[in-house]
Amino acid sequence: MNFTNNPYEKMMKQKPRPLAPSIPKEPKGSRCSGCPYWRGISCVSCYRELLKTPAGR
Repeated sequence: MNFTNNPYEKMMKQKPRPLAPSIPKEPKGSRCSGCPYWRGISCVSCYRELLKTPAGR
């Protein structure tokens, strides 16, 4: 049941959804600094180094 003609009334009745946890920044000066694949832990092999090598090697 709506009390007003406000188009946002349906949205205001919904329960808020939790936000996704934010990923912490990589430590400054580490080898993972600036890596686009950083997800909160350091990787086993650095993808940046793998992307720099020419294909076919």
